[in-house]
Amino acid sequence: MLKHNIQAASERETTRFPERLLEDYRLEEMLRSPHRFLRPEPNADQPVTLEWRHRVQYAVSHAVNAFYSMEPGIRKEVPIQYLLEKWWPKKTTGFDSVLHYWDVKNRITDELSLVAAMNEDLDYPSIVFEQWKTEIPSMSMHLSMIFQTVWQPAGWDSLLIQKYMVVYDPNVVEAFQHMATLFCWEAFGQLPGMIETYCLLEGRKIRHLPGPRSLQRSQDYIRLVRESIPRAKESCLDSDRFTPRDKARIHDETDRWKCEGEPKKNWVM
Repeated sequence: MLKHNIQAASERETTRFPERLLEDYRLEEMLRSPHRFLRPEPNADQPVTLEWRHRVQYAVSHAVNAFYSMEPGIRKEVPIQYLLEKWWPKKTTGFDSVLHYWDVKNRITDELSLVAAMNEDLDYPSIVFEQWKTEIPSMSMHLSMIFQTVWQPAGWDSLLIQKYMVVYDPNVVEAFQHMATLFCWEAFGQLPGMIETYCLLEGRKIRHLPGPRSLQRSQDYIRLVRESIPRAKESCLDSDRFTPRDKARIHDETDRWKCEGEPKKNWVM
């Protein structure tokens, strides 16, 4: 039933509220570097400088995408570190030093390998690196998210959402939890069973289990964020200084009307 809801959500018309759009990757970048949005670069033709974190996130995203796009049996034969190597930055440009470059590479490789081992019991993901968009009628806006891996494990009637981050940032983690919670409620009609965020460089795994009060908190959070979103014609983020390739790089880095009762949650640990 849940998979049917996912298919239906992907075909839903989303043009009723074009004036407001909240995109997860833009919110994450704003939370990490708010000055970029408060003081745009004076030279519109100046390309965006990608930090080492962006370059590493790019490699991680491609490796995870390729790994979980494979058949479960094949994944057991292909080490994820092999895929990571294919997209890892070949030069140390942007890193603090050569030592920093190798330290980050070793730590990310070890942690991704550990995560892959922990996820061996998960077979076929419901979503692998897809951009989804849904409407939030009560706020007259749209919400757009790039889901890295989403699963419906055996015996679950809800979704397990996983996010892979290079560097831990509490504000980004909190924002993702609220966006994923609200998105699932609006698009699929129920809360996610669990949201896992892997902070690879620190070796942290943050689990969030949305409960009856989570939806209201997520709605309040998104409502506050909504007030800071410029309308499309006022936004400097859509200017020509961001080329399609720039936007794709940033994308890689990186919560219908309801009744007033509490959301149904049948998932059990």
